[in-house]
Amino acid sequence: MTAGRRLGALLVAGAVAASASVGVGLGAREGAGTTHAFPTGPVNLTMWWWGEQEAAGAKKWLAQTVALYHKKHPNVTIKTVLQTTNGLVPAFKAAAAAKKGPDLQYFWGGIWSLEDAWAGSTKPVSDYIPASELKHYLNAAEDTYNGKIWTAGWYVQPSFPVLYRKDVLARAGVAPPRSWSQLLSACDRLNAKGIVPLAGGISDGWFGGWLYSTIGAQGVKSIGDVLAAVSGKQSFSSPRQAAWWTRLQELRDHRCWNKDINSVQLYQGQQEWVEGKAAMTITAGSDVKKFVKQVGVSKVGVMALPKWGSGPYAGRLGSTSQTVGITAWTKYPEVDADFITFMHTPERMSAWFKATGAFPADDRFNTKLITLPQQKVLFGLVKHGAPYLENFIPTEFDAKANFAQSQLLLAGKIDAKQAAEASEQIAARIRRTNRDLISNFGTWSKSYK
Repeated sequence: MTAGRRLGALLVAGAVAASASVGVGLGAREGAGTTHAFPTGPVNLTMWWWGEQEAAGAKKWLAQTVALYHKKHPNVTIKTVLQTTNGLVPAFKAAAAAKKGPDLQYFWGGIWSLEDAWAGSTKPVSDYIPASELKHYLNAAEDTYNGKIWTAGWYVQPSFPVLYRKDVLARAGVAPPRSWSQLLSACDRLNAKGIVPLAGGISDGWFGGWLYSTIGAQGVKSIGDVLAAVSGKQSFSSPRQAAWWTRLQELRDHRCWNKDINSVQLYQGQQEWVEGKAAMTITAGSDVKKFVKQVGVSKVGVMALPKWGSGPYAGRLGSTSQTVGITAWTKYPEVDADFITFMHTPERMSAWFKATGAFPADDRFNTKLITLPQQKVLFGLVKHGAPYLENFIPTEFDAKANFAQSQLLLAGKIDAKQAAEASEQIAARIRRTNRDLISNFGTWSKSYK
């Protein structure tokens, strides 16, 4: 790959939907026919965000960006509040109920942003950011609904690579596994040497969504399959949708995971790999740089989860963008949008990558900055990436099916068949009790086959 090629031509689902409405910025004509000049009086904004947890260095970068924006617009003050992983979603739900809180809000992509759009808690960014700008933002399709783009990409999340310790595998005489059968065999051989094959943590639930997406994507034929299961046109207990539970049970039965996976959190589990207690782990792609620097460039390899399925997403990495949205109650949506645009200036994108090692969600990013070998491999994986499944299911289903059933299965309390049946029962209840949500999913599904 030549360094000058644009990122947007490489990352999956990066194109803005052709039906997206033409947005406007400050000083441009809005749809209602009014013109908004940049305010001259004091403007105080609040931004609730998350990301330091998976893109170390983000906090410092954001503080610098806010300071530089204030220098450009001295009348604008932006207060930033870093949220906890478990507090990000419920805190915003509470703010939305009170119609009071941040002006700018961090969202994970897909359903994690659209559920709040459907609830009337956000304004579409395509009403305030010009289409000529938005067309450069990556993975915008997953945040597009009824022709409007609801949140703006900040950085790409390659979802989710496997990191392996070359030194640990070599010590055990085990080659990096490239197929599912090789992975299971590697687990057996590593266990025989007293080495944990895969380090993870699921006590906080989130890893269950990762597992659904990285394993489950190999069994479906399209995002349309996933949306069809949500609406009831397919079943989450059907072979196509449920095969991933069998694969997860195989990992459990071959003792691929650390014994304490159910009692440690996601990031705690990854730390066992950093300490050399495990041969492999699954991480956020945006955080690969941090892990490589901790362990050593020569000791770390990067790969997609080994292939077991035959679907179009098998053996491929997911690609999504973490996003920023404009809240429904903000008094200055045009200024919010202008700050988002400022985050995408060439200097700020370069500074972001240097600070965090995460790829900016923008096709104008200077790819010549990618020099770390593991990030070059990651970039090669994500340029052929697939949609990220977890972004296309109800968040309630994710928590009660993927999170909870994964915990039970890995604890040995249920098997794959029971997990699949429970998942479909949960989906059926959501279909009965939240018909507005299912209706929105039905409209959304028209964009996917």
